[in-house]
Amino acid sequence: MPRALILVADGSEEIEFVTPYDVLTRADFEVKSAGISLRNEFYAQSKWKQLTVYSSMSRNIRIVPDYQKLEYTFCEDSAVLDLINDFRRKGKWVATICAATTVLVAAEKKRRGDDGDFDGDTAVVTGHPSVMEEIVESGWGVSQDRVVVDGNLITSRGPGTAILFALTIVEYLCGKEKRDKVAGPMVLAETL
Repeated sequence: MPRALILVADGSEEIEFVTPYDVLTRADFEVKSAGISLRNEFYAQSKWKQLTVYSSMSRNIRIVPDYQKLEYTFCEDSAVLDLINDFRRKGKWVATICAATTVLVAAEKKRRGDDGDFDGDTAVVTGHPSVMEEIVESGWGVSQDRVVVDGNLITSRGPGTAILFALTIVEYLCGKEKRDKVAGPMVLAETL
């Protein structure tokens, strides 16, 4: 059974948290959520644990949703950056949506221990239009596609792409047949 950990913090975008949680659960993933500072009642009811509880647990994928300036919360949290770098180093999946793609940039900066002047070997990603310039300036390749898969990274644009994002995670971790089995009963629009 694939296992996923969705990172959350105060102010996380609900649709970007709930949609992957729901879709992955439908695909028989064991889904857990963990956070760095959770005072919001919505998350208190969603079985969250503090991030340190999950730092050593085996998971197949880490998912980072976003909301407004939340990416700076995750970008400044060493535990989050270390988890992302650990997963990338081990070739495991990391998925970000919306402005949370900037967390990948921050994790890479921390890993390299530099000021972010990359040598061109970073992945192609996508994210919310409000952060694309920052991602480009950090040396990453960018795409305007709704969901982008490059290596062990899955990135997506924002709340409107959350279902496609979640189904892409299912497809890459479990196969197209599983994705189709999950998507069928959801009665999705012809194009997402």
